[in-house]
Amino acid sequence: MALIFFNIGWMNKYNGIAGDSIERGGKYNQHSVGHEVCNFTNNNGTLYGYVQPVGESIKIEKLGASKQDDRIDGVTVVWTAGPESGGTVVVGWYREATVYRNIQRIEKPNKLQKENGVAGFRVSALAEKAVLLPVEQRDLIIPRAVKGGIGQSNVWFAESKESRHLVEQVTALINGKIFASIPDVDQIKSIQEGNPRLVAHLRRERSAAIVKAKKAAT
Repeated sequence: MALIFFNIGWMNKYNGIAGDSIERGGKYNQHSVGHEVCNFTNNNGTLYGYVQPVGESIKIEKLGASKQDDRIDGVTVVWTAGPESGGTVVVGWYREATVYRNIQRIEKPNKLQKENGVAGFRVSALAEKAVLLPVEQRDLIIPRAVKGGIGQSNVWFAESKESRHLVEQVTALINGKIFASIPDVDQIKSIQEGNPRLVAHLRRERSAAIVKAKKAAT
């Protein structure tokens, strides 16, 4: 399964800026509204997602495309963002998505996309193949400042051997294995040192999940 991570600004619904806000999305979002504000806006059964890569293009050959291809189908796109408590977490995903090398124009933007100035996209998927996690379920941490972590890029292919365990956790979450989505925070040094509030939150969530699992087993 080809899989790619796209890091974007933090929102609750990604369905337009009205009634929501976009936070911690990089320098662009400090003075303008990023195009990811409509990443989960349903346009006649299709979602059009946006991420800002370094440079103009996404190197889709790393997903299995040839260097002549302008797109690749059948990709799992994992969306990540930074909560107020710090760190980076999974906020949702597109399954069986099409990822484009260069930015594309939405042929028929809907009313909400027009109102938010969203005309371009870099990935598309059927709305029925996408999941946006509720804020309270955005628990799976994607480490940055560790070997095998996402680093500072908004586009991450997670192709190193050090990333395999993290990819397994993300895949388990996507496949509905809820408890696998809660990481062993005691083993993630960068989170322990840099985000104590997030660590405390995840420990509470993990403890509650363990109790629930034990009750279900009796």
